[in-house]
Amino acid sequence: MTADIFVPQSTPDDAIVGPLHTVTYVTSDKQAVEKIFLEGYGLDSSGWTKPSGDEIANHNKYLGFEANHSWEACVFYKSGEGANVQIRVIAIDHETPQVRPAYDGLYTGGATMSFPINDLYAHEKHMASIGVESTIGVKEMEFTSPTGETYVSAEIVYKAPDNIFVMGVVRPDIFIPVGPVDPATGMGGSAYSARCITAADETVAFFRDVLGFEIRRDVEFTVGDKSALLMPEGTTERFIQAFAPGSASGYLVLMDHKAATKPSPTASYGPPNRGIAMWSFPTKNLDDVHQRAVAAGIAVVQSPAEYGSPSLSGGRSMILKDPDGFLIEIFEG
Repeated sequence: MTADIFVPQSTPDDAIVGPLHTVTYVTSDKQAVEKIFLEGYGLDSSGWTKPSGDEIANHNKYLGFEANHSWEACVFYKSGEGANVQIRVIAIDHETPQVRPAYDGLYTGGATMSFPINDLYAHEKHMASIGVESTIGVKEMEFTSPTGETYVSAEIVYKAPDNIFVMGVVRPDIFIPVGPVDPATGMGGSAYSARCITAADETVAFFRDVLGFEIRRDVEFTVGDKSALLMPEGTTERFIQAFAPGSASGYLVLMDHKAATKPSPTASYGPPNRGIAMWSFPTKNLDDVHQRAVAAGIAVVQSPAEYGSPSLSGGRSMILKDPDGFLIEIFEG
């Protein structure tokens, strides 16, 4: 059988932090986000909650909002057999800058959330029926495995608020899916999230050497015609897939487009700016991760403490800024 990077050669006991647990998404259009995740992807919802008093002041300081910002939060997730990464949506009541100013895969910052879907063509029809637009329809792509064999995967990319791409992905039957799938719906929860970066070597070193992720694919290729992420044909892309030890999903994709990269116009990728604002990961030893980060010269935005980060376990957490300027939350869990 063709070698599959999704089949781990390690165990979770080898992990410093676990797979991606939560993607934080800041938006000013909660109704459109609800439509995509509830009606389009069949996710469950925690319901919207609005912090108040001391709670909102503490959360704003921790997450990077201004002191007078008000917002609601909701977690969208898949339960049962398709359970995977949860999405923490923070809906703000006013306009703030968008990290990605257009639906253009060349802009830096958080770009995608991706889900396994067995039938992309049926899903496209369903999404169209609820008014959610894809970029170019179903895109079939040829890849080369680590052993040199070629295979075809397919994806579809939808436009979500704040110039974020929400994807559906299917892999050939010789491979396991990108994440667990609920057999009743043929879909699963979010399996991975992707970012466009500039400091590729430094960011890879951070995930590998500080957080202990395994870089299972690091390749360079040329973007073909009809890019689902709306990139020009001929663009050079360095494509990196990083997994927590022992994991087959909840992974990260880092994309470097070299000279074609378009820097985000915002000074920060995090709140209060809109878009994919942070990735969160569990650990059993927060102090160890903190020490590793400090030793590597990584910026510590919030030191380990009991912040009560919304939707997480309630234990200690911290926020780091990786070498490309993206916020990384680590929590005890």
